[in-house]
Amino acid sequence: MDPLTIVVDEVALEGLDGITIPSLWIRLENRKPAFPLKLDDHTKELVWRSLINNTELKLYQLPQERDDVVLFDRFKGIDPETGIETRHNFPDRKDVYPVDMILENKNGIQGSCVLFKERKDITKNVRSESLAPLLNLQETLEQYGRKLVVVACQTLRFRTLIGPESDPDLKLNDDSYCVLERVGRARWQGELQKDLHGSSFKIDARKLHYMRKALVKHGLVSMQSHVTRVISGQQQHSILLLLKRFYVNRRAKYDILMEYISNLLQQSPGQFATLLTLKHHLNVDDSTFKRVFQYMRNAKLAEFCQYPLEDLDPSAGPCINKK
Repeated sequence: MDPLTIVVDEVALEGLDGITIPSLWIRLENRKPAFPLKLDDHTKELVWRSLINNTELKLYQLPQERDDVVLFDRFKGIDPETGIETRHNFPDRKDVYPVDMILENKNGIQGSCVLFKERKDITKNVRSESLAPLLNLQETLEQYGRKLVVVACQTLRFRTLIGPESDPDLKLNDDSYCVLERVGRARWQGELQKDLHGSSFKIDARKLHYMRKALVKHGLVSMQSHVTRVISGQQQHSILLLLKRFYVNRRAKYDILMEYISNLLQQSPGQFATLLTLKHHLNVDDSTFKRVFQYMRNAKLAEFCQYPLEDLDPSAGPCINKK
């Protein structure tokens, strides 16, 4: 993407709530791949003019200023040995986009916006009929500050969320669209399903599963298993949802170990080997070894069988314990 297309992409991903100018700078500074221009005053003015010139964008004034977005990286808190996220490494983050779904809008508007009816369209105050800016960036910030938000039109927001490979005529119900919008706003971080139903939408997990169903059916989101260790030490299993364009195959230690064991078994006569042999090849401690086989049994990738020792190794001699 060229720099100005990237700017529009960031605005569209922010959803129906739109994005303030300071939050736009935060998004561009942290974008992956990196924004190709240095965000100095000249670049910011260029970006502002590009926003004004784009007829697929509108500008609104909120009744009160909105806090800046606070970004985090959940993958920095993942133990590379286990692939488990340690949730207590992250501070509590205020959600500047509380969920308030727009339902059955007569103009076909979909998404979540808590100030949808209260905000005021001020596009004509900053954009002339010839699409020239009536205010420069500094004047705009002095007059409106963090009350000003840039919002992409419904078509642009939907096209950005579903990607170029999906059917642009696809219809989603309002509930499912709001989930898709939330997942899209998370970019590379994705959204945990348990956070969506427990914190964001505050609905029953079964209803969230139903809302997600259409997104999976049409291939709009990818799903990854995700394990979080909370402060108490307990592990919470959930599903990480991401837009297809932000999907990254992240393999935990146990995924790698299970694949290694599977390959060993496939190469063994009869796809069979003793636990001692496998443990010797893996060279891991007892707890890790036990957990790997627990995961493999749960996934029906392996099964335990018991045989008399003399059948497996006639030269082993007498057993000294029951195992």
